[in-house]
Amino acid sequence: MIGTENIGILITGVFYALFAGGLLLARIEQCRTLLLVLKTRHRLYLGSRVARADALEEHIASLLHTVCKRRYSTNTFRIVSGLIFLCMLFAGLQSMRLPAVVPGALAAGLTPYLLLRIRAETIRRRGSQEGERLVAAFLNRYRIENYNVCETLEKLVANSAEFRVCGRHLFKLLLAIRNAGNSEKLQRATEAFARAVDTNWSRMLAYNIRLGAEQGMNVSPGIEDILVQLRDARAVMEETKRMNAESSRIITFFAPFLYLGSIVLSIRFLGLSFPELLRNQLGTPAGFTLLVLIAMFFVVNVILIELATHRKLDY
Repeated sequence: MIGTENIGILITGVFYALFAGGLLLARIEQCRTLLLVLKTRHRLYLGSRVARADALEEHIASLLHTVCKRRYSTNTFRIVSGLIFLCMLFAGLQSMRLPAVVPGALAAGLTPYLLLRIRAETIRRRGSQEGERLVAAFLNRYRIENYNVCETLEKLVANSAEFRVCGRHLFKLLLAIRNAGNSEKLQRATEAFARAVDTNWSRMLAYNIRLGAEQGMNVSPGIEDILVQLRDARAVMEETKRMNAESSRIITFFAPFLYLGSIVLSIRFLGLSFPELLRNQLGTPAGFTLLVLIAMFFVVNVILIELATHRKLDY
């Protein structure tokens, strides 16, 4: 049987439940508004995560588009990076604990991206060097073809020996423009060309090409302005290249020579055999950590020198 004390607790609970239900009914609209706000914030958060993922996907796809002549999937690139990470992780676990191995494995997994980025920037730099010749050729041919953008691009692609990097991107741009059925596709095509070279002059040239192809307007004054600014930028770039040439040679050639020289000296004067040297380098925590640090610092220095010395021709 239910005791008197339990009956009192039950009645009190019922009254509290009725009171809470009354408050909820009185504030039902405010509760609905709060629920809607929470749902909206959750959707915005998910949307921002999807947008960041799409931006990363587009970034990697742009790098692959710049570097590779064939079309490669970003999923293939991620799988290769993941396999490198796992191989370095398992190799490091043979001599070190997990917390000490993870940073080196992450660095190894990011190496394909760093190499891809270096290669893409190198190609973009070479493409930017062709900017002055490309813009001058485009302007001359544009006038000859009576201000017809498609005919101009077709003639430039047919005679693209002077600008091999940009010529490949112009060929893709020409195909995309001919297959573009509306303004949105035309804009995506010109933006893809601008991202492939990734300079201010390529973006301005792509914008003028889009205006000429879409609206049929004469864009030669804009092309002339790009050409003038490129000529001024070349004088500044040549002076910067001359000042940083020595640092580039030291990092690129002298640093690897020193590492190979240390291996030769260890075998020649310290009496170590080559298998023993490899075992000390890869099979001990100190040697493995030192090798990873050497590789990381060398890659970072190459990137910095590449950015400082071989700058793009831009304004």
